[in-house]
Amino acid sequence: MKYKNFVFDLYGTLVDVFTEEDSEQTNEKMAAFFTERGATYTPEQFKDSFRRCSKWQKKKRENSIYAPTGEVIRFPEMDVEQIYEELFEVKDVCLRRNYACEAARYYREISTVRLSLYPGVHDVFDQLRKAGRGIYLLSNAQREYTVRDLELVGLIALFDGILLSSDYGCRKPDPIFFGELTRQFNVQPEESLMIGNDRSSDIYGANLFGMDSCLFVSSKELAAPIEGVESTYTIESGTYQEFLKLLPTLLS
Repeated sequence: MKYKNFVFDLYGTLVDVFTEEDSEQTNEKMAAFFTERGATYTPEQFKDSFRRCSKWQKKKRENSIYAPTGEVIRFPEMDVEQIYEELFEVKDVCLRRNYACEAARYYREISTVRLSLYPGVHDVFDQLRKAGRGIYLLSNAQREYTVRDLELVGLIALFDGILLSSDYGCRKPDPIFFGELTRQFNVQPEESLMIGNDRSSDIYGANLFGMDSCLFVSSKELAAPIEGVESTYTIESGTYQEFLKLLPTLLS
């Protein structure tokens, strides 16, 4: 048994996605959403406030101590729900926690232009299941955005474990985030393979964690060479047809 566990990235690896997160229309709709609930923002005020809170949150978490292990966070992650809650709080709005959850889901809904599984994902998962392998998700992603997306593409029930960076205050390539695979699911790096499309986060993070990796080239920009950061395998075509051809080697 070459690899016991297969750890997948989500966006650009399993799912093809395109969003207009900072468009004028998106900011207009979000400002209206907040204003209707008593937190008055113009589109420009909403955009600026969100950016400011995001930067502050990341700065606060960088070089802080990750309590479960005592390690220092090198790659901080924000939590959009907390940001939305703060944007309601500064306007003295009650029910801000409930509204923040609604805001996150609404934002994802209005900003998503395209969301679909890459062809062949189910075939790969079926083969892994038949071979008795573990299937895990390790994604730099926001919970309220990603749970909705996983539901829409029908993947949410197919993983043995799901880890989203917004829950931990750090993101790939931070070894702390990778370490949650072992702490929560006993996924050992020497028994596992990381599959992702981003060399700077998926592949570099796997290197730091001591895990083999497979670079899924769905974006030439994200897969561009970085000195000293090499993947064990590469899917140059960015297709699961090619991955299926490689699969016997990964399983034997």
